[in-house]
Amino acid sequence: MVRSIVVLLLALLATNTVVISDDGGLDTYIRQGLDGNLALQRENLELDKSLAALQEARGLFLPALTLEARYSRAGGGRTIDFPIGSLINPIHQSLNALLQQNVFPANLQDDQINFLREEEHDTRLRLVQPLFNARILQNYRVRDRQAAAQEAARNTYARQLIADIETAWFSYRQTQQVVQLLTETEMLLDENLRVSQSLFDNQKATEEVVFRARAELSALKQQRAEADRNAALAKSYFNFLLNRPLESAIEIGDEAALVNEDLSLEAATARALERRDELQQLAFGVEAASRAVTLNRAAFLPELNLVADYGFQGEKYNFGSDDDYWMVSGILSWNLFNGFQDKARVQQAKLAADQLSTRRQELEQQIRLQSEEAWRNLEVARASSAAAADRLQSARKSFDIIERKYREGISPQIEYLDARNTLTAAGINDIVVRYDFRIRLAQFRQITAAVDLDQYLTSKTQ
Repeated sequence: MVRSIVVLLLALLATNTVVISDDGGLDTYIRQGLDGNLALQRENLELDKSLAALQEARGLFLPALTLEARYSRAGGGRTIDFPIGSLINPIHQSLNALLQQNVFPANLQDDQINFLREEEHDTRLRLVQPLFNARILQNYRVRDRQAAAQEAARNTYARQLIADIETAWFSYRQTQQVVQLLTETEMLLDENLRVSQSLFDNQKATEEVVFRARAELSALKQQRAEADRNAALAKSYFNFLLNRPLESAIEIGDEAALVNEDLSLEAATARALERRDELQQLAFGVEAASRAVTLNRAAFLPELNLVADYGFQGEKYNFGSDDDYWMVSGILSWNLFNGFQDKARVQQAKLAADQLSTRRQELEQQIRLQSEEAWRNLEVARASSAAAADRLQSARKSFDIIERKYREGISPQIEYLDARNTLTAAGINDIVVRYDFRIRLAQFRQITAAVDLDQYLTSKTQ
């Protein structure tokens, strides 16, 4: 019985894959996370909002057609005195005297004409087409770069999410295998307790061997409870990233081989500086800020619009041929002075562009530092993985020897338990180091932008 349990334990400890493709369904879970993660959905909504703003800016190039209708009633206001009676009556009186008869009326009254009509309507269609407006063009260019920057921001989060999902996946696998190892070890200690009790019952050993066996088993059960808790938390966090119920089952397939990132520090840094989305985001931001400078400078230029009106006017709502009118106008507008506001806006845009340029230089230095740290961490994890494998192999051989001696009654129980503790510790260390290497590799690939996002995301700005 002991031999079969030991064989199972050693077979479990022997699992050590050192060289990420689809790791037991990991790629499927990454796609689920990119589709379901709420934070990434929020980033996609921000991108859609930027694209809508770009569409709005594009619409400014097109003519605007509006229907305008005005109905008004008025009273008072300025008037024009028209002295028709004072002018015409004397003439008519003279003519009547010459003719000696009242042919012409001589009692005309003076009149008064209001500037405002008492009742009036004006209904028209107005077409406005920009002919020259530099601000419309520059505004479109600014919006275009802002949308590209927002897409880069979305991609930055997507890369981080992929790394988080991979890290959570490996953490779950790590805790799961630790639980499995402790379960196998618990079976071994159960058997050891049975053997110790049998030896004591047959007066071949003193009772302390039973107490020691029970103490070892209790300590392991405590360790197992902590491992179960860690596995449950790792499972919940993984499901959280995928926006699934926290208790959802995680299907584990065969563990695939790692895509070994064996790059030099210089190559890793160069790839990060070339492909990191944060740098692209700031580059687009600098372009947008530079075009914002041109946009504000465009305020010094004139604007020319073509305006065409067709409508109906009159005191009554009549839409016949006697009531319609049309008018086409070219309207030039030139802001000659507005208190130096446009100059101040240009200066603000320049400062914003300089600020983003400075931030980009700072980010480049940060990426260099991140790349070096990630590369060195990966190298340490790689070396630690090899050392952990050697440690496990030595502990396994030592346990084989002591276990045979213990079964033959040559080795004391304390030596057997010490060898078992050493083997279990080496096994746990091997699992932790092996998956730490995978986690370090996922972080390295995220920092150096190794993942091809085209297989997961579709560009919306092209």
